[in-house]
Amino acid sequence: MTIKKNNHSENLSLLKSFVEIMNRDNLSELEYEYQDVKIKISNKIANSQQNNYPEVNIPIDKKITENKDQEFSKNHPGAINSPMVGTAYASSEPGKESFVKMNSLVKKGDTLMIIEAMKVMNTITAHKSGKVVFIGFSDNQPVEYNQILLIIE
Repeated sequence: MTIKKNNHSENLSLLKSFVEIMNRDNLSELEYEYQDVKIKISNKIANSQQNNYPEVNIPIDKKITENKDQEFSKNHPGAINSPMVGTAYASSEPGKESFVKMNSLVKKGDTLMIIEAMKVMNTITAHKSGKVVFIGFSDNQPVEYNQILLIIE
């Protein structure tokens, strides 16, 4: 099947076919690349069932303490914002202990997490010493540029 760059309906039809294949064969991810077209479809539900990490859904920009109504700004002095779009990892490999947890004490330069972007593992380190009071990402899940990842106070 050829894909015409400007033919939206054919591209949409191809995408729908891929989704049907993923659902029918219970796939967690499917990639297709042809000339200048690249399509990657990922099923978050299937992916979360395959890893060994408990999934933690934390609302972005909310402080996880007794006062759940307090919000953090990306400009908070202790904010660690994502420097890139990628996939966040809480540990060095599946099954290993997380680099940090809620209320962990960290020192400047400690590894906090890893973000994989374009098949490169980027280590995110603490810019100051303190206590982790907010975690704004889930392990093995996508993160956006400038998303609040952690707050250190």
